[in-house]
Amino acid sequence: MKRFTKFICLALAGCSMLPLGLRAQQMPPVPVDKNVRIGKLDNGLTYYIRHNDYPENQVDFYIAQKVGSIQEEENQRGLAHFLEHMCFNGTKHFPGNTLIPWLESVGVKFGMNLNAYTAVDETVYRICGVPSERIGVQDSCLLILSDWANGLLLEDKAIDEERAVIHEEWRSQMPPMQRIFEKTSPIIFPDSRYGSRSPIGLMSVVDHFPYQALRDYYEKWYRPDLQGVVVVGDVDVDRIEAKIKELFAPIELPAQPAERVYYPVDDFTEPVIAIGQDKEQGNSLVKFYFKYDVLPDSLRNTMLVLTTEYMLDMADMMMMYRLHDISTRPDAPYALAQGQHGDMELCKTKKAMAYIAVPKGSDTEPAMDAVYREVLRAKRGGFTATEYARCRSEYLSQLEQAYNNRNHQENRKLAESYVRNFLDKTPIPGIENEYQLMNMLANQIPVEAVNQMYAQLLNERNMAVLIALPEKEGVVCPDAAALKASLAQIDAEEIAPYVDNVKNEPLISQLPAAGKVVSEKALPQFGAKEWMLSNGVKVIVKKTDFKNDEIVFRATAKGGTSVYGDELVNDLLFMPVVAAQHGLGEFTFADLTKQMAGKQAIVNIELDHYVRNVSGNATPKDLKTLMELIYLNFTQLNVTADEFTALQNLLKGVLQNQESNPQLIFQQKLNQFMYQSPRMQMLDAADVDGANREHILKMIREQLANASQFTFVFSGNFDEAELKSLAEQYLASLPSDPTQKAEIKRISGIGVTAGEKTGEVKLKMEVPQAYGGIFVSGTVPYNFKNRILASMCAQLMSARLLSEVREKEGATYSISTGGVLERTSDVPLVYQTVFPMKPEKKDRALEIIRNEFAKLAQQVDEAELAKVKEFMVKHFAEMERTNSYWCGEIAGNELLPSELPADTKAVIEAIGAADICGFMKELEAQQNYRVFVMMPM
Repeated sequence: MKRFTKFICLALAGCSMLPLGLRAQQMPPVPVDKNVRIGKLDNGLTYYIRHNDYPENQVDFYIAQKVGSIQEEENQRGLAHFLEHMCFNGTKHFPGNTLIPWLESVGVKFGMNLNAYTAVDETVYRICGVPSERIGVQDSCLLILSDWANGLLLEDKAIDEERAVIHEEWRSQMPPMQRIFEKTSPIIFPDSRYGSRSPIGLMSVVDHFPYQALRDYYEKWYRPDLQGVVVVGDVDVDRIEAKIKELFAPIELPAQPAERVYYPVDDFTEPVIAIGQDKEQGNSLVKFYFKYDVLPDSLRNTMLVLTTEYMLDMADMMMMYRLHDISTRPDAPYALAQGQHGDMELCKTKKAMAYIAVPKGSDTEPAMDAVYREVLRAKRGGFTATEYARCRSEYLSQLEQAYNNRNHQENRKLAESYVRNFLDKTPIPGIENEYQLMNMLANQIPVEAVNQMYAQLLNERNMAVLIALPEKEGVVCPDAAALKASLAQIDAEEIAPYVDNVKNEPLISQLPAAGKVVSEKALPQFGAKEWMLSNGVKVIVKKTDFKNDEIVFRATAKGGTSVYGDELVNDLLFMPVVAAQHGLGEFTFADLTKQMAGKQAIVNIELDHYVRNVSGNATPKDLKTLMELIYLNFTQLNVTADEFTALQNLLKGVLQNQESNPQLIFQQKLNQFMYQSPRMQMLDAADVDGANREHILKMIREQLANASQFTFVFSGNFDEAELKSLAEQYLASLPSDPTQKAEIKRISGIGVTAGEKTGEVKLKMEVPQAYGGIFVSGTVPYNFKNRILASMCAQLMSARLLSEVREKEGATYSISTGGVLERTSDVPLVYQTVFPMKPEKKDRALEIIRNEFAKLAQQVDEAELAKVKEFMVKHFAEMERTNSYWCGEIAGNELLPSELPADTKAVIEAIGAADICGFMKELEAQQNYRVFVMMPM
């Protein structure tokens, strides 16, 4: 620790441009956000409370425990995670399974709002999105937190029932990469508990531990001096503080509490290579860990933290640009590479600069060598002034956006920052202080300081390299000694400094001839205005104050890729990749990435079978840049031959060797079972190889050739006069032909296949696991009430299946039903229930699901419906205060007009059980129920 601190202080002391107060060890404390109240009870419990109004009328509750799987002895592995599960299965004030139903009755949905996680060093529980209007609901949520802290029942029957659930979680959450990491962790973390404390634990322990062992673990580690309570939202801070004291102060701290040990991780004296293989691993992978020390607790709330994190963020960003630039070359030695600093995996006592690369093939050495060479290039030659200026500009631009939106900070983001302060002592200056401090630091820390710090932290001796490989014929497992020798050869190379090639031209060198707004009218149903432009383009604008620094747009048009034949299927499947990563005019994608540094504007293209969408967002300051990007995407989209080849190599690198991945194989087989059209199948390596650049560019350009077929919707905090002027300059000048009306060309095989059918395949697996997919589909008229009914039915099914299939039957860890009513699809409504399951429970699980769909058409309890209605009222109240919601609604209305109710809450509350049953009966009568299963051999 002392060495790391010395490195940073030396880097800072050597920079004459830094203010005297930030040199060497003269580091003042970071101010604490004045808007949060922090307190500590006599028993050691810490609490954070903040009043916040975004989202309106909601509050979030958290309780964080400085306890994780690292506390477990060998015969306890899995108990920390097991305790997390038991918090939802019987507490003092919510016995049995009453906790989740009660929270859902007030609009808090399990999984989305109510959840928890267990890590190696911490366990965190959250109850988010709680309606705050009723004081009793606030108090009950605090009561739940106090029960979790000191009131778990841990009954024998509940423990035994949860063993099966956790076993299924282990089965479904143990992918090949996790298995490889568990095999190699003892090498990466030698002689350390971190090498053998995966939170999921050992199933031999989970299945057989004595009941008292869990109770003893709970009593030992769930105690107030290791617990932090966080409440953020629309609350009375004084009242919440008094309630916390009332509920938590009586909890006694043990007379002799066990020491909470933070286990050290030793440094390496020479590079360590850890190699792991798995028969189901798809991609080869290389990961570097350059280890360095964490800051001591005494310095974690000083300006040293903000300074070092800023410099590390800059180094991360500059390295990301460099690694990405290489990947855009057709001869790139890897398909993908990236990196960042942070905790060394889940370890709190050691940090690492981590870099990961996906090789093009199974040979990992070229990718490993290339990444290592770039790390050494940065260490020896440093980063350039132009790179740093770009990244600093981007950092400050994002910071400014956060500051401008300071009155719309989300409860959850604030709450989680306080959780991190409790667990890690991460500073919480608040955006007002952070904005001032970081603007000062960023503009006074030179690139030389970043270079010096990076060079000092990157220790080639204190390094581990993880190699993950498929275990299959044709894949040769490399020799660790040979890889070490290869790294040593790179160490000995003379590596030239990086040269930063930058385009200095403007995005648009010559402005197009501007058009005019030729007519205007009000759209009272949306609180918006409509402008018709001289080239036939329609623009709809809705000015809002939802966020101070946000403008969202969506341009939508009927039509789409259905006009092209199946002979172009390779190009159609690869087209989304090109649409997501392309150049504009003379700017390649890499050029654009550099050009856009410091500007918060983005444009995305989505070309579906029947609908074309161009969407994005910007800050008001960058609205002109957004309009330039829109104009260029419609008129000068381009991908060079080298960029196209690099994209093909990237995708092939990701897709190769996936034929042994059970989850991917299941998805491929499921698509084949459900869809007849080849364009609805999953992209594979053969499709990538068969894709043609000229065909794809021609199709994208044709889809965007006639702007008059699009309606452009803008929602946000814009200046109307400015937006109108920019629309005349950049939208009214787009190529258009108003005489050509957009139409949808329907083609067969795009929608899910109709009828009733069951299919099954078998696959040999490392961990026996069954996978199931149930599709219930049909045609339902599109209107707002049916949209609500479709969503309600999916939520009701999800709750029933969670209770019946997971909790009662123990057949799966996770299951839900999804489905929304769509405007333009061939099959407007498709309910999908796709889930992993215990193989021996397959028949019973499928039987339950079929029965529950049938029951939903026959009987709905008003109490279960009330929970869904409560959630949806809250959800729509929140969504109606977002720009993305209004862009979607207005743009969707252009595709298929549908009246939007003036009072959404009234529509939701008017829906009864008979409406649900009638809706499902209509769907059930169409007799479209398809089941597909993949079983282990």
